[in-house]
Amino acid sequence: MKNNIKKLFSVFSLLLLIVLLTVKCKKDEAVEIIQEIEEPKPVVAFDYALPDPTKFLEVKFNATPQNYKSLLWQFGDDSTSVEVSPKHVYRFPGKYHVVLTARNGQGYTAVKEIDITVVDPTINYSICGENYIQTIGGIFSVNLEAGAGPDSGEGSKKLVDGDTKTKFLQAGFDGTQRCTFELRTPQVVGAYTLTSGNDAADRDPKYWILQGSTDGIQYRDLHTVTSCPWENTNTGTSRNQTKLFHFDNYVAYKFYRLYIKQTRSARVFQLSEWTINKKQP
Repeated sequence: MKNNIKKLFSVFSLLLLIVLLTVKCKKDEAVEIIQEIEEPKPVVAFDYALPDPTKFLEVKFNATPQNYKSLLWQFGDDSTSVEVSPKHVYRFPGKYHVVLTARNGQGYTAVKEIDITVVDPTINYSICGENYIQTIGGIFSVNLEAGAGPDSGEGSKKLVDGDTKTKFLQAGFDGTQRCTFELRTPQVVGAYTLTSGNDAADRDPKYWILQGSTDGIQYRDLHTVTSCPWENTNTGTSRNQTKLFHFDNYVAYKFYRLYIKQTRSARVFQLSEWTINKKQP
């Protein structure tokens, strides 16, 4: 009888040992951590070119990314692409900040960004050339005049007198300054110039819209600027400095209007000269 009990106890002990070892093995397996293999970090580079000089708004980008799972192009004009080497067509000439981002499967990124300038190679952007329209040759008017009148030393006629050293100053600026030029005959205008005043940079226009109209009643926005293009200095080369602006337009308007909505900071508006220019070839 005692031998049977000893045998039974031995069998029970063996079974208990097996159970304990099994549980321990499963527990060890449960806490085992599998190390994730780290992917190579992404690398990105690109350049760009104009495939056809006659289509200067069309830019071909060529990228050589490595170790990536996804790509994102940002062309600087609210357009994007996920192609490796896309072709992008800009709507207007100008300066654009282009960004290419590469990402691998673990979320690591590589970024390359550059500024590009899209210009028509047939145009000399530093001059107006033969396409200049004499704004003094038509009818010029403003809705808010200088206190001493249009013929005064800083009256509105100084804005279109062909002299960049004179200026129009309006001391009651309220964000609704409109300067309107009526051409003798409708013209397709594709550029214009503005010349800064001779002092007080806070009086420079910061936010304006150039508009066109066929009847002088209903106007269409043609070009908008929302940041002051002149340096914020009261002296030096930023004063009496002419800036040339190009925009996309194929309609011959008889009326062109410069709508000044905001100066840099002052309640006084000043501008030395405004010219409009025909559509460049």
